[in-house]
Amino acid sequence: MTKFLKFGAVGIFNTLITIGSFTLFVYLGINYILANTLAYGLGTINSFFWNKNWVFQERSGNLTLFVKFVIVNIVMLGFNTLTLYLLVDQFKIGSTAAQVFSTFLGMMINFLFNQKWTFSKKKPHHGI
Repeated sequence: MTKFLKFGAVGIFNTLITIGSFTLFVYLGINYILANTLAYGLGTINSFFWNKNWVFQERSGNLTLFVKFVIVNIVMLGFNTLTLYLLVDQFKIGSTAAQVFSTFLGMMINFLFNQKWTFSKKKPHHGI
């Protein structure tokens, strides 16, 4: 439970970064889909640092860990963008409200992927 609470705290900070930069990008006239991608990228950079070092306390800096994290976040970006598109273009919800909802839903899924795969502490099985 402690990891989830820490993940939630990092998630809140990431959400502020993501939604704040998304809102700024849209205000500056950037298309909401591109704004989402850029904002999500900023949140991902922040997220990797804090999840690696504080939430999951992973001390190794190997490339495999980073690649797994990036894969999870690319999948989550796709999920977030699709959800955002459906809410804005199909259901006519405001882009900021849609972003808040899709980010919250994605955060729960992201935690599960990162806990079970990216930062899993499973020992490799060497057979008999």
